[in-house]
Amino acid sequence: MKHKIKRALSHPLISGSSIVLVGSFLANIFNYIFNLLLGGRQLLSVSDYGLYMALTSIFGLFATFSIAFSGIFAKFSAKYYAAGDLKASGILVKEGFKFICVFSLVVLVILSFLIPVLLSFLHINDYKLVVLVILSIITSILSSLPLGVLQGEMRFYLLTFITGISPIIKIILGVLMIILGLKIFGVMIAIFLSIIIPYIFITYYIFNKYKISNLNTVNAGFFLKELKDYSLKFFLASFGMIFISYADIILVRHFFDPVSSGHYAALSLMGKVIFYITSPIYMVFFPLVAQKKEKKEKLFNTLILAVAIVFLVSSGMSFVYFLFPGIILKIFFPAKDYLILSSFLGPFSLYILVFSMANLFCSFLLSIGKTGIYKINLFAIGFLIFLVSFFHQSLYQIIGVLFFISFLLLLMLLVYYYYHGRD
Repeated sequence: MKHKIKRALSHPLISGSSIVLVGSFLANIFNYIFNLLLGGRQLLSVSDYGLYMALTSIFGLFATFSIAFSGIFAKFSAKYYAAGDLKASGILVKEGFKFICVFSLVVLVILSFLIPVLLSFLHINDYKLVVLVILSIITSILSSLPLGVLQGEMRFYLLTFITGISPIIKIILGVLMIILGLKIFGVMIAIFLSIIIPYIFITYYIFNKYKISNLNTVNAGFFLKELKDYSLKFFLASFGMIFISYADIILVRHFFDPVSSGHYAALSLMGKVIFYITSPIYMVFFPLVAQKKEKKEKLFNTLILAVAIVFLVSSGMSFVYFLFPGIILKIFFPAKDYLILSSFLGPFSLYILVFSMANLFCSFLLSIGKTGIYKINLFAIGFLIFLVSFFHQSLYQIIGVLFFISFLLLLMLLVYYYYHGRD
């Protein structure tokens, strides 16, 4: 029995997740402090807090590019690292950097033209706030290459350091900006700096490690071909999951008044804590499965272990949210303005539980190259927008739509796994 426990604890999914969990836990503590200062302690008003969450949701939504490309680079990095092909890894860094720079420039131009649309849709008066969000998005996209390489090589200690330092920078600079009277504009400056400073560090580390200036990329065509074949479908599949996780705040900001939007932003943050607690599993799970796939090792036991961990943690947290909503509110948003959220916490946690399971299966299927799920995820996006456009009379309706879409998405991914993910 002791041997089995020791063996289970030494499993890469557990040991790797433990490292990432420590970093994520510390980062989440700092992010909690930051949000507590802004919303719970009301350094920002309820309406301004709703605006802040809407702006960060824009970042999160367009950060689909960053998350998708990180996943793509992680998959290739894991593949080359497992094969011990350092030259291929170097080519990945060099050609990937060229690709990501060109892509970032295109996104920058497009988003610049979309500034008036974003200002109108989200009822924002200060264009400088949107400009800061756009700069943060571009920096995040550029970060996807070094972060993806580190994830693929399972350099979790360095990833943990990066994960932890960013919110510390955000807190220090954010509070300083508010003290200086810059309010939400200062907060967005702090967020931008908390992204670009770690990016400079990890980019230097990756470039120095592979010394890409010395690489002959005559044989880089194999990487570019694989990237072209894999990236578009991977991006569309990732976009579906990320859109669902961020679009609710943006849609609520559009359909509801500023105060209700602020309330929902706080609810979303509290509920998604459940998802953030299990997020280390996804970070470790993806490269681990990709490497096992490359080595032709069995994957089912790793999948079952991940499912068990995510389900037990998420359902346990959901149980707490149902039974003790008052305690959750006191921890996150003790201000009286947020007391009305007590009855929403339990139902919202159920949505997060189901979404977490769907996200896990999506991650698994993408890690083994089953990018065809992009059709399922895009269908979920379209259906979500369709339902919210008709059912947005109350926050309960929004939560109901999110739960239904997540449940339907999970079912479709399970069916896809049964027919295509077991070969």
